[in-house]
Order: sequence, then C-alpha cells, then structure tokens
Amino acid sequence: MDLADDVAYSVHDLEDGIVAGKVELPWLDDGSARAEVWDTVRDWYLPEVDDAALDEALGTLRRVGSWPSTPYDGSRRAMAALKDLTSDLIGSFCMQVREATRAEHGDRPFVRYTADLVVPHQTLLGIAALKGVAAHYVMRAEDRVAVLEHQREVVTELVGLLQERGPSALMPALRTDFEAADSDAARLRVVVDQVASLTDASANAWHARLSRTPRVPPTPR
Repeated sequence: MDLADDVAYSVHDLEDGIVAGKVELPWLDDGSARAEVWDTVRDWYLPEVDDAALDEALGTLRRVGSWPSTPYDGSRRAMAALKDLTSDLIGSFCMQVREATRAEHGDRPFVRYTADLVVPHQTLLGIAALKGVAAHYVMRAEDRVAVLEHQREVVTELVGLLQERGPSALMPALRTDFEAADSDAARLRVVVDQVASLTDASANAWHARLSRTPRVPPTPR
C-alpha cells in the first residue's frame, strides 16, 4: 500500500500540476531550477540524498519514451501525450519493483507472507524526484501555502472540537469505538479516524457546524 500510494501520488500530483499550469517539465533542464527542487526533496522526503543521485534518477525518468520536450499547451495532442507519460511512469515503477522482487525471491507464484516486496533504491529516488517537483512548484507555491495553512488550522481545530464534544459528535459507526476506548490516546485515534474519513468539503462543514454549536455540558451522574 505504501508503494502504491507513492507511485500514484508522485505521478498524478505531477500530472495535475502540469494541467494546472504550475509545472513545466522543460524547467528541469536548468541546473539551478533542479537544485531548488532537490532542496525540497531533502526538506520533505529524503534528507540525505544528494543532487547527483537525484539528477541520475531524473535522467532515467527522461528516458521514458513519452517524456515531453515541449511545454504543455492544453491541446488534445498534449493531453494525450501527458496521459501516455503518466501511464509509462506508473508502468516503469511497477515493472522495476516486479523485476527486483522476482530476482530476489524467484519466478514463482507468491501468496501472502511468502515474500517481501523489493523496491530498488533507484525506484525510490525516481518517485522522490517526481514528488519533489510537485511539492516545490505546487504545494510550496505562495497561493497554495496559504490554502494548506488554512486547511491545517481547520483540521487541528476540528480534532479539538470532536475531542471536546465526545461520541455524540461522531458518526454512529465510530461512537462505539470512542466509548470503548480505554485511554486518551485511544480516543484520539478514533477522532483522527473520523476526521480522516471526511472530504475537504465535509471537514469544512463539520468545522463550521461545531464551531457555532454551543457545547452542552455532560449531565451530572
């Protein structure tokens, strides 16, 4: 699951950034631009990796046949080419892992717990390079930073409000879990599960509703 998330997010966050006009892959031709992106990779993902290793990983990605050489212009041809790129990158990452796992454990049917997934270091670097591009040009963009900060405040406040309100504020499926929890940490985990299940719109709606609803003190026993 961790690998699937990394592959999906690294590729599709990059794709979304390109479509939104926030990322142009030809920018990475410039060494100083790459250095800034690699700094983001170190800040967010791989603190010990150096520029040379990331340059090499990017070079491997660029050898994918569908890697574009011109800026994305939103045309149908460009859209199709971008879809080819996302498909090729996902396929490349998955094939690298498949081949490494077969090399380690043999070419045989695998069932649960009979083998560990083998993820080559170069694959991890390639994924980190793509994630770094999206993080640097999209998540760290000035307009996006303000949005992320607001979202962080909403989520933090929502967790606090749910902890304060208790099980009555949770979805029915999680109320029993909250009531059965035997520690503050266990109750917090239920609250976090509740918040994690919400979409952005739902989280904002819950936050707004709970913020304006007076807390009802518990009835004394």
